[in-house]
Amino acid sequence: MLAFGLSCKLLGQAIDADVLIGLVITFLYSAVANLFNGYSDVAEDNENLPARLYLLGLFGRQRLLRSAYAVCAIMLALAALVGPVFLALTVICVLIAHQYSLPPFRVKERPVLSIGLFALDVAFPFLMAPAVAKHGPAIVGNWQFILMAAYLFVWFVAKGLVKNLPDYHGDRNAGLKTSATIHSTRRRAAVAAAAATIAVYLGPVFLVASGHFADKYLLTLVWFPVVCVQAARMILRADSQSANNMLRFDMVVSTGYLSTWVLVADPSLSSISLVAGSLIVIFLMDALKLDTRRKKDVA
Repeated sequence: MLAFGLSCKLLGQAIDADVLIGLVITFLYSAVANLFNGYSDVAEDNENLPARLYLLGLFGRQRLLRSAYAVCAIMLALAALVGPVFLALTVICVLIAHQYSLPPFRVKERPVLSIGLFALDVAFPFLMAPAVAKHGPAIVGNWQFILMAAYLFVWFVAKGLVKNLPDYHGDRNAGLKTSATIHSTRRRAAVAAAAATIAVYLGPVFLVASGHFADKYLLTLVWFPVVCVQAARMILRADSQSANNMLRFDMVVSTGYLSTWVLVADPSLSSISLVAGSLIVIFLMDALKLDTRRKKDVA
């Protein structure tokens, strides 16, 4: 959702009804991907997060799948209100979310391809924004837009390496090949994830150096020291509880980082509202204990 909002800001698109619908759809895109994942990953969650299976049992596995399809239907119905191009892009979102976890392709079992598809969770919503731009796509020859889309893809590839790390031992026991389990040891997987994370958070330096981004975007480097601490935690704290706590906090860092991009691009009331809404969702998940990587569950 933040990536979609950032794209609208960079394209100079004001917040209107179509943009609001786009924000809702891109929020649901991430949500429904997690619903499909919760339905499919029984063997892995049995190893990594047994408490999640308990919650799945309380809710009902088939009920969860029906709920996920209902969310997809809502996404498509809302997209139809925007227009045929946006509807087609939303169909692609649904397919990505579905096929990442479920047959026939179940892409998450293919380490390299799965990381690329996971990265589209952020990069693709960014690419959807021109479909709601009232003044035309404005992306041909727009190097700021093109470079930012590429950067967000690479940034979330690194995020994918991080998110697989806490489940290293459980995924290996379940026989699942991931970007982490292809490494012979967890430490090697952690070093790879940490190095990639540090590298991508230096991205603003290169974007500004390209001449297509103003110097103000260097303000996003305020997150770099936090990221370095996160990278150290990946390597030094290998126990399951510490790794899951790292991952939970990493979502806060990711949200804060992308929020900073939105505010630097356009420090307006609409940007503040978008960022505030995103942060409220993240912190409410913890406050209401709705995250299935809760400390007590992992312990």
